[in-house]
Amino acid sequence: MNFDRIISREGTYSEKYDARVEKFGRKEVLPLWVADMDLPVPEPIQEALIARLRHPIYGYTRYHEGYFEAIRGWMRRQHGWEVVREWIVPVHAIVTALNLAVEALTRKGEGVLIQPPIYPPFYGAVKKQKRRLLEKVLRLQEGHYCIDFDDFRAKAREAKLFLFCSPHNPTGRVWRKEELEEIISICREEGVIIVSDEVHADLCHPGHYHIPIASLPGAEEITITLNAPSKTFNIAGIVTAYAIVPNSSLRRRFFEIFMRYALAEASLISQTATIAAYNESDTWLAELKAYLGANLDYLYERLHTMPKIKPLEMEATFLLWCDCRELGMAPEALHRWCIDEAGLGLNPGYAFGSGGEGFMRLNFAVPRAILVQAMDRLEAAYEALEKRNGTNN
Repeated sequence: MNFDRIISREGTYSEKYDARVEKFGRKEVLPLWVADMDLPVPEPIQEALIARLRHPIYGYTRYHEGYFEAIRGWMRRQHGWEVVREWIVPVHAIVTALNLAVEALTRKGEGVLIQPPIYPPFYGAVKKQKRRLLEKVLRLQEGHYCIDFDDFRAKAREAKLFLFCSPHNPTGRVWRKEELEEIISICREEGVIIVSDEVHADLCHPGHYHIPIASLPGAEEITITLNAPSKTFNIAGIVTAYAIVPNSSLRRRFFEIFMRYALAEASLISQTATIAAYNESDTWLAELKAYLGANLDYLYERLHTMPKIKPLEMEATFLLWCDCRELGMAPEALHRWCIDEAGLGLNPGYAFGSGGEGFMRLNFAVPRAILVQAMDRLEAAYEALEKRNGTNN
């Protein structure tokens, strides 16, 4: 694939581009926020969709066995996890599944545990269902996020459900086996169900390997795993996701709520895209990860000249988490500075909750020329700020 090719997304109903004025107040910002890519999807997916759409009837659809086999094959090849067909539950979208899992598995006022700074819908899934939010803030030590397990255990004693993000968004952590085993041990002892969002699992950087938490001993009976091809293959606009739930009782409770809200119907388009993604796009993913790795190296190199902006070592995802606290701005002022001075539309860290203040999240899944333009803008704004403050790099 030619990932360097710049493809205009103007006028394609793109949230990233067509909502710039609404989101940032300025159309000329470079939008590097929402987690989709400005890179073309694999040709097998394009070809499969075109071939299916040439058939002139798009009627009611059932789930094809090929859909479930594609998911099973992907989990086996990519993550060494042997998934049983009956464990797979199509769930429409991961955010929908998060919300419905909270509703199905807890009652109003019961505790739900999260680990901020975290993807904002985790907060929404708890608050919208009127559950009690329990926050176990991740600890940043020498540029590396970790879990305080004593505090985690204390919070787990008050919880019925743990919404887990693995790999973690926005910090980019890929949890080690020993960390996952400790989470499992605590949740089992305290009677906590784990709902694990693993949508970034396929996008680990070299030297880091995702382990599905439910594939480890002791986790099967207490875990719902949520995943989708959307982040991996840049098909978020084709709303598609699935859950893997080994425990039959838990699976029944989870599936019943989708039936209650009539969310269990099959999608013609999402099935077609998922099958092509998981069966025919392994080579494309390898090329993508090499490109993203080079983009990340480029960002590290450029940000080295702006020492008050400290990028974390990202273990996974195409989203760079930057510590900007040394710039000395209030969180809202930092966000406005990125927009008005640097001309960049980024995610402000405070949107990710506790521990996110003073950080910014930058999407680097774009052609290299866009990153060059973004870093040129940021460097100019940084130097102007340093000059106004009378300091040197």
